[in-house]
Amino acid sequence: MIIAAYAGSGKTTLANTHPEKYTDFVCMPYKYILPEDGDPDEAGKANPDSILQGDWPYNYIDAIQAKMQKDKHLLIPTDLFVLMLLQSKNIPYILIYPVRNAKEVYHRRFINRGNTEKFIKIFISGWEDRITALEQDTFGRHIVLHANEYLTTDILKEMN
Repeated sequence: MIIAAYAGSGKTTLANTHPEKYTDFVCMPYKYILPEDGDPDEAGKANPDSILQGDWPYNYIDAIQAKMQKDKHLLIPTDLFVLMLLQSKNIPYILIYPVRNAKEVYHRRFINRGNTEKFIKIFISGWEDRITALEQDTFGRHIVLHANEYLTTDILKEMN
């Protein structure tokens, strides 16, 4: 099963809490040419100065399909290009994103977890457009998070 969840919703925490069942399948190594020292931390996510991989997002879709062969749930970001490719391949997913009025709560989450101003600008300045695009998805099963909900503590039962 693929669970596409919005940034800051608790993908990493869920995967760390239940590693036997969930894999946080980060897109960074597939999306960007990363520095020699590997994956960036929270401060390095969604850096607009990063250089895109030439085969993004197709390389990530191929990796998702290969990883789906294992008996785990894959937690992925809500990247619209990835979601469109999953839909074109008829690969089902659960789509999890916050309610519109949670913008300030997510802004604080991003600050508290150490995201950069550039990351925050991407996800907060474009909040309405991103949420609208996710709401308009007609393929995935939707779960909308209330302002103070997280995947691990509040939504786990709905996903199963």
